[in-house]
Amino acid sequence: MKSTFLIFIAFALLISCSGTDVIESQPGSQGKWELVKMSGRTLNSETSGTDMEWQEFYLLNDNGTFTKSRTFASNTSQSTGTYKTNTNGTENYIELTYSSQSDIIGSCYGNLKEELYYDTTDVLVSTWQNCDGPRLEYRKIK
Repeated sequence: MKSTFLIFIAFALLISCSGTDVIESQPGSQGKWELVKMSGRTLNSETSGTDMEWQEFYLLNDNGTFTKSRTFASNTSQSTGTYKTNTNGTENYIELTYSSQSDIIGSCYGNLKEELYYDTTDVLVSTWQNCDGPRLEYRKIK
């Protein structure tokens, strides 16, 4: 009976430690993240720099707010909201929550949220590619 109880406790602890955890801050996440590369699902569709269809950046502020800015065909759109850094297993990502609906939200969910995963410490990748959107890579510049 005692060993069954200990197995149950060990199992409960194991389950309680899995899932998504909120990290207060990812070192170096604050600052300006600029779109540096985009690619689609077709062969040779990768573009970078001024060859990309649009230019954009995220500005992640120390207070947990952000601004996203996109310039497309000489028109600039901006949107704002809040962000938090999360972890899912061994992957760290930033979850952005927009204040209002915007055409520049790149999300699979059709809601006010976007996710950007750390590919390396200075490269973020959008999850929009998971639902036939482009693969967007951002590099920290400030």
